[in-house]
Amino acid sequence: MDGSKIQVRSETQDRDLDAPDIARGGLAPWQARMVEAHIDGNLDRNITVEELAGLVRLSISHFGRAFKQSFGVAPHAYITGERMALARDLMLTTSEPLSQIALTVGLADQSHLSRLFRQHVGQSPLAWRRARWTPTQAGIALQ
Repeated sequence: MDGSKIQVRSETQDRDLDAPDIARGGLAPWQARMVEAHIDGNLDRNITVEELAGLVRLSISHFGRAFKQSFGVAPHAYITGERMALARDLMLTTSEPLSQIALTVGLADQSHLSRLFRQHVGQSPLAWRRARWTPTQAGIALQ
């Protein structure tokens, strides 16, 4: 075998070892960032998988698989988790009633928030909020 062929092959193998560890079949880093930013900026309204797939120019089925590979959960579950995280933050930092928080995080009503919150956290939003209320939050009326 020719020595130059061995050298080229060795350099190619070294380059592959130095490549960043990107999950095969997942979203490209720019796609993941774009989707995350879009979700974070639009939690107050309905976000569809079709919309997200179109954003990064993928078919709906390919996007769903790639999203799950990148984020570990399906798009809908990720969006719901982000909504619950925002709801928790709002419950701790504002005096907004739960009905308003539900609308702010893109849910239909307080009942919808309560049902999802109980599934994700294991207790009602009001019980969760009351358990974390501190005297320094005396200006926040719990609802």
